[in-house]
Amino acid sequence: MEKWFSLSPNRLVFDVASRLGSLEGYLYAEEKVEKSYLSGWLKNIDAEFKNVPSELRNDITEDYLAILGKVHALLAKLYGDQDAHTVEVSRMIADQDRGS
Repeated sequence: MEKWFSLSPNRLVFDVASRLGSLEGYLYAEEKVEKSYLSGWLKNIDAEFKNVPSELRNDITEDYLAILGKVHALLAKLYGDQDAHTVEVSRMIADQDRGS
């Protein structure tokens, strides 16, 4: 069982926000980005966000999508639209647009 299944809702929201915000900041360091970290980072953000209780998730989805959009733009700038990480963030955004 993943550790976030046992976290309180508030702690889960905090973890998602801190992971996503730190990823955005990390990507601004362009030349210092270690690409091998990105898959796990994105996987954790996606899984944690999906485990936030729906009422809380509804409250933060707009902000979540805004920051994901920035992450997507940074990844596209660094690696292009067809890069696996850029495509993964596109999927994460599309999942929320569909209400997943």
